[in-house]
Amino acid sequence: MNRKESETESLRGLYVICIGAFFIMLSLATHLPAYPHMLEEFQLTAGSAVWMQLGLALGLTGFQPLLGWCGDAFGIKGVILMGALFMVVGSVLVALSPAFWLLVVGLFFKGLAGAAIAPAGVAYAGTLFTGKQRGRSIGLFTSIMTIGALFGPLLSGSFVDLFGWDSTFWVTALFGMIAFFLFWLGVPNVETPGTRKLDVMGLLFVLIVLVGILTIPTFINRYGFSSGSWLPSLAIFAIGLFSLIIIERKQRYPLLDIKYAANKNFWVPTLIAGLIFVGYSGVMYLLTFFVQDIQGKSATTVGFLQMAIFLGSAGAAIISGKIMGRFTVRKMLGGGITLFALGLIMLIAVNILTSNLHLFISMILIGVGSGSLAPVLKSIVVSKADTARINVVTFTNTVIENVAQRLGASFALVVFTMFAAKGDGVSAISNTTWIYIALVAVSLILLLLIPKRIEGIHKDHTTSSRVEEIKGTEKAR
Repeated sequence: MNRKESETESLRGLYVICIGAFFIMLSLATHLPAYPHMLEEFQLTAGSAVWMQLGLALGLTGFQPLLGWCGDAFGIKGVILMGALFMVVGSVLVALSPAFWLLVVGLFFKGLAGAAIAPAGVAYAGTLFTGKQRGRSIGLFTSIMTIGALFGPLLSGSFVDLFGWDSTFWVTALFGMIAFFLFWLGVPNVETPGTRKLDVMGLLFVLIVLVGILTIPTFINRYGFSSGSWLPSLAIFAIGLFSLIIIERKQRYPLLDIKYAANKNFWVPTLIAGLIFVGYSGVMYLLTFFVQDIQGKSATTVGFLQMAIFLGSAGAAIISGKIMGRFTVRKMLGGGITLFALGLIMLIAVNILTSNLHLFISMILIGVGSGSLAPVLKSIVVSKADTARINVVTFTNTVIENVAQRLGASFALVVFTMFAAKGDGVSAISNTTWIYIALVAVSLILLLLIPKRIEGIHKDHTTSSRVEEIKGTEKAR
């Protein structure tokens, strides 16, 4: 196969991954408008949604480093095929669940699907493309995923109102099957020169760390902050994290690339993304219960408003990917963070009579702000990553972002439950938004540590594809 044919095959594989990711992300975004109805089915309060969120979060985060290792060891195609199957299994379990605990297990499998798919396009683009083609590819993948998430809430809200909450999960099972056949038929087998030796101890302690941090909001919601029942989870997280760092530094082939994580090209953009995503995810969960439980509007209305945030994100991501090479990184990130902050500021004045238009504009600004950041931050993360570890690097970055989103969502649910119990659910959005604005301010300060230019984006390269480079490395082995 000559160079032109290799590039054509690589691009075709990228487009197929994008289409499949569209169906998976659409499916992953359908559960939120159904939450209130699912809880009503099992006669539970809004606070119990924290358990559902915990199941989804463990799936999204707990096994992402393992999936990253699988991508480096065996190729990304096998990972995304597993992701599509996880979506089918999880959706069927939720739809048929006779008990609440089985519903949580189903959401765990849906989370696994997202864990397998969400970083795949970035890893694929970082492996096979450089220069402008890499930026455009990452922007395209991010945009397509967001477009999938855009239609998810609206589709779910409509199905919930017309056919009941379980109907939406039968639809997502079908979408999982479609994605599986797309990946199977259309994605080439491209292996990176990664090791096939699994870091078992690293995997164990990753799970311990994530269980510790993700159960903190669960115990706060269940027993209250003053009870101190969440302190053991905090201790498990702290001890597990300390042990994980020591173990991974001694491993020849660590599950997490601790050496690269210490590079500011990794930890600074990852931290900025984490701070932004706490507010991004938290706002969506607050909005769901505020609109349905406080304003008394339909699930379709929630889906329409959430569509705004995804619409803004999708449009901004694809534009950002195309133009990031024309502007300095700090200008791109500063503009996105500013728009995100403006959307949050609009939420401070929210009350029970706030119009859908006001909420829609706020969601658009939040979506455009966050969407414009994603391709830039991802490009920085992969800019100096070793090709042999690029799946581990991208999956590690994504797991941290997902933890931030799950914490933001869980925190929002806890806050809403606390305020609703006092008969003042309206204040949950405005008061919590101040915290999110403080996190945005920290992310602006971190821009001082961001490089002005991204290697692989702002510098010239002799080729737009790295297929030959990878093949040469494999032959050398």
